[in-house]
Amino acid sequence: MLTEEKITIEELGDKGHWLRKFRKAKNLNTLQLMVSNAIDRHHATPAIVAAIYLAECQREREMEQGRYLDR
Repeated sequence: MLTEEKITIEELGDKGHWLRKFRKAKNLNTLQLMVSNAIDRHHATPAIVAAIYLAECQREREMEQGRYLDR
């Protein structure tokens, strides 16, 4: 949590930031929990919510394709 406080709004609004976090999820249940937590923390900022949603969609596609690497 402390490291996230040092991250700027611009970085949080970047889909790549969230995609890197969400790639740690190895199944859909974990991904849903991570997304839910992120939305709960950042629901007041539409740009961040949009980035979270886009990263979630991309990670779901990666999981469907069998891509589980944490890169």
